[in-house]
Amino acid sequence: PAARSLSPRLAFAALFAITLLTMLSVGTTLPILPRYVQGPIGSGDVAVGIVTGAFAVTGLASRPLAGSFSDRRGRKPIVIGGALMMMVANALLFLPAGVPGLVVARLLLGAGEGAVYTAGAAWIVDIAPVERRGRIIGLYGLAIWSGLALGPPIGELLLRASDFEAVWAFAVASPLLGATIAMRLPFSKPVAAPRARTAFWAREAFGPGAALALAT
Repeated sequence: PAARSLSPRLAFAALFAITLLTMLSVGTTLPILPRYVQGPIGSGDVAVGIVTGAFAVTGLASRPLAGSFSDRRGRKPIVIGGALMMMVANALLFLPAGVPGLVVARLLLGAGEGAVYTAGAAWIVDIAPVERRGRIIGLYGLAIWSGLALGPPIGELLLRASDFEAVWAFAVASPLLGATIAMRLPFSKPVAAPRARTAFWAREAFGPGAALALAT
């Protein structure tokens, strides 16, 4: 009953927290993985680049899929599924599987992040008043950069205070907490009819998407 009566402001705060927690798990490992690859794993700079870059490959590929699925099945299950995927991905860091294992973990992490952010952003648009939509989307975007800004110092502190496993444990717990919060939110109804056919690629997004890609 409490979840069904959740106000738009509380819903925004919850989605902001979920995205922040999942992005913290990304930021925490960013400065740590290169040293882990070159230290305990014993690989070189090329392996560092591959492990680090693998995240972006599936992060890019998963976004159109996550958006399509969230239109058909609702935002909530995609957000929860993405957060849990990120949790599993970071749990794989505990396994002594070398560079191939790290690449698999990072690919899974990117897919989960793409799902969380895409469904979360769509959910924000759903609850935002039209006249304040741009401002609210801008505020929601702070969750990503806050996670990427706060994550690295957290990772450094954990590594100095303990070991690599402490960093991995935080990276597992953070998206798990995000998924737990998402489970408490009211279910978001699908936007499109179950049998409706929609184009996988939105042509109207090509121009803005190309501009954003070039700027990034």
